[in-house]
Amino acid sequence: MGVISCRSRGCVGAALPQRWLTQQVKSIIPPCLPRQGIVFIKRAGYPVGMNTNIEPQSTEQIAVRTGNWLLVVGPRAICPTLLALTARLAEAGPVRVVDGGNRFNVYTVARAARGRSEVLNRITVSRAFTCYQALSLLESTPAIQAPFVVLDLLNTFYDENVQAGERKRLLGQCLTNLDRLEKESSGLVSVHPAAVHSQTGRELLEMIQAAARDSYHVQMAAPALEPMRLF
Repeated sequence: MGVISCRSRGCVGAALPQRWLTQQVKSIIPPCLPRQGIVFIKRAGYPVGMNTNIEPQSTEQIAVRTGNWLLVVGPRAICPTLLALTARLAEAGPVRVVDGGNRFNVYTVARAARGRSEVLNRITVSRAFTCYQALSLLESTPAIQAPFVVLDLLNTFYDENVQAGERKRLLGQCLTNLDRLEKESSGLVSVHPAAVHSQTGRELLEMIQAAARDSYHVQMAAPALEPMRLF
């Protein structure tokens, strides 16, 4: 069992209406969840009576629209699911990937694509190893009608060797470029909480959450406990 909740303009904390999904939204998340399941939650409280309980397999309800980028916040364990998604997108056409945390695993993508070279050849990957490179890659990504995926965007921004104010300035420019890209296409941006908690890390996460029109918060469901055996 799991919970999927969304934060979006016009849909705050509620399950997306099925009619709206089927008629207006193109789903991009495939139902390839880890065995222990994934729980999608919204951090804020819900209005009384709001139904947010959905089976974990109903991941088709996580969707993006052309002219919009979707934010996914969660642990790094969700990366295989996002890579499988990338392969699914490449079945339809070119996909641009900006990897901010060295998360792109070509073997995972190849398995999801079932080894089809025509699918793999449609994926272009650029890697950033500093927050300056992350901004440079987004600035150089053209706004064309091809989906984009940004993996672990905040990873390089957690580098405390760069002044906090400078990291916020660079992230603000990255968000401007995401808005530029979404005018011609749809996209997905994943972020993970910092391994070492800090005030600046929280502020960076809040910045990108405030900028996203639609966002999902993901938690891995804890495995069921087995009863203790005495003998």
